[in-house]
Amino acid sequence: MSHHEEHKQAEPKKKKRFYSKVTKYLMERDTMLATIWVFVFIFGLGALPINLGFFNPLKIALKDFDYNDFRYSKIGNHLIGNTDTSAIDKRITIVNIGNADREGIAMLIDKVASYKPKVMALDALFYEERDPAKDSLLKAVFQKHPNLIAAEQLQPIGKKEDTINVLGTYINTASQYAYVNFFTDSMATLRYFQPAMKDYKNNTYLAFAVAVAKAYKPNSTKAIEKKINKDIAINYTRTTLQYQPIQFETVMMDGADATIFKDKIVLLGYLNYPDPSAPETYNPNDILDKKFTPMNPRVAGKTIPDMNGIVVHANIISMILDKNYIKKVPGWVNLLIAFAVCWLFMSFFIHYYLESHIWFHLVAKIAQVAALIFFTYLGIEIYGRYHLKVDMKLSLIVIIMAVDVIYFYEAWAVWMHKKFGYQTVFKPHHH
Repeated sequence: MSHHEEHKQAEPKKKKRFYSKVTKYLMERDTMLATIWVFVFIFGLGALPINLGFFNPLKIALKDFDYNDFRYSKIGNHLIGNTDTSAIDKRITIVNIGNADREGIAMLIDKVASYKPKVMALDALFYEERDPAKDSLLKAVFQKHPNLIAAEQLQPIGKKEDTINVLGTYINTASQYAYVNFFTDSMATLRYFQPAMKDYKNNTYLAFAVAVAKAYKPNSTKAIEKKINKDIAINYTRTTLQYQPIQFETVMMDGADATIFKDKIVLLGYLNYPDPSAPETYNPNDILDKKFTPMNPRVAGKTIPDMNGIVVHANIISMILDKNYIKKVPGWVNLLIAFAVCWLFMSFFIHYYLESHIWFHLVAKIAQVAALIFFTYLGIEIYGRYHLKVDMKLSLIVIIMAVDVIYFYEAWAVWMHKKFGYQTVFKPHHH
């Protein structure tokens, strides 16, 4: 028999042996109960009202971590400096208001309006009176342009937003206002937004991006407007350069191409980005109105926020207009997946624990690392290909916990066997 024929015959045997290692103990009662023990430990520890200070740094880090950030970070790195026209959303233009005062903003709005955009939206808040003459000018300009959406800030009071204070609307003559705040910790990664808010008086407030998308394409927001006080995942697809950014001075000095404004969405807000046409305007340490997003080139250990708020709004508008939403798998499905994964790995681990204990810890650690890589990759692929978010974190946690739980379960099963004749695959001092 040739070496090749021997190799071909050996392959099915190897597969059969591996299959046996995974499934031999799959239907044992011990495997099922040990799997249940894993979840009892996880949820039991999570329910303890104890402030374990030494766990806090880890808890905080995990709270702000999502492995899908790896995908967004890769996109962000690819798009930085990319001027490929296929990546640009030509429906949206962002004008940098820079440090313009109220008079300057009024003049900018008038100038942009002369190019006949379909929608203008200003991401700037006005909390109090300043120069009366400039305030009056801005109020008149707000009133003059009915296609202008102005910004407001909502301040919910009470756990269920019973009362909502509206701030930042001292200039109060715009035809429509929409809230620009995201209700998240300023140091956390911005992954979600609330499309609409409602108070106890049944007053409904629209998010800035939703109001803009609705004004541009009325039917595009019907579904999302119903998500009152709900968190919706933001599907980031573009960085600043993919929204045709243009400087305040360029617009005011007639240096703009009229086609990027006519019948388009024009967002006016603060920008800090490396503009090839005005490199002197970029200050990497300027983090005014900047957010941490999954597009940050550094997934872990982020030090500088990466995206201005107006660009976050632009990404949400693109998502709404394209109906490019992230669908989220229900929690019970994630739990079911985690249980099935735990059951399989528990069967595999018990096989080595009982029959090849000398290799148990090495095999378990290799299996845990391999599972971490595989499930992270699988989750990212599903997210990228199908816009479906499957939370695999619980599946990874149960694989890690399974090894230690085996020892606890063995002690319990052996005690039950001695005391009550409980039938178990674990025997006293089997190794």
